Amino acid sequence: MHSNELSPQKQVNFGVIMKRKWGQHFLVRERYVQRMIELAGVQTGEQVLEIGPGRGVLTRALLEMGAFVKAVEIDPTLQDFLQQEFAGSTQFQLLCGDALELPIEELLPSSQPARIVANLPYSVATAIFFHLLPWREYWNSWSLMVQYEVAQRICTTAEGGKSFGTLSLAGSLGFERKLAFEVPPEAFAPPPKVNSAVMHLLPRKSGWSKEEEHNFLEFVRRLFQQRRKTLIGNLKQQFPNWFQQEGESLEEQYLKLRPENLEFEDWRKLYEQFREHGRAFH
Repeated sequence: MHSNELSPQKQVNFGVIMKRKWGQHFLVRERYVQRMIELAGVQTGEQVLEIGPGRGVLTRALLEMGAFVKAVEIDPTLQDFLQQEFAGSTQFQLLCGDALELPIEELLPSSQPARIVANLPYSVATAIFFHLLPWREYWNSWSLMVQYEVAQRICTTAEGGKSFGTLSLAGSLGFERKLAFEVPPEAFAPPPKVNSAVMHLLPRKSGWSKEEEHNFLEFVRRLFQQRRKTLIGNLKQQFPNWFQQEGESLEEQYLKLRPENLEFEDWRKLYEQFREHGRAFH
């Protein structure tokens, strides 16, 4: 299909199968599908993980590119639709269930190169991002359509002010990031009440184990719990024993700074100071 929208025949059943339970918004503008695939750089023969395929608009375009698509769908009605729609394709695999609950082995690619290309369900986009983060290097790239605010948070730096937080540092930890383009509400049926955006993420190694990355993000999360406090104030509250021992040194380095004033490398340095003194989470 080369038009900018799906045919009326394809659009007619959106309302019928839409369920409030899943909060679905189906992508119907073909030009945004093509832009996503071009951004992802999908090539013939590559494996692609798609979470939340919906009515299969993106799925169909990926298959036409010659990709092998592993699609994860939670909605039983859409599962039936997708199985019928792509019944004749040997390059399509449907995983029925919740991406957050399926064994991670089922989501990982069986060969390389592989990519994630998905219009993530907005209600669980952040949860899926964190769920797959420890396994990111199994894919060459992640091209994700999410709520604009989420994309902004993942891709921003400390200059982003209030947008900068734990999600931003998770993005810095794991990826080279690019917020590629915005997608308006009218590109979906039914239109969401927010703008969307597509981001392109290139996985990179942090030098830490999965457990250490998890601990770092928990450390960050605790110190962002009360953003209006200074970093020193949060350190006193969250890690009183450490602060009692190292408070003078910490105040010299971070006095008057707030959590959002520190870039990723500053956070990494602070966390490594914490770990050097034998501190652990309890």
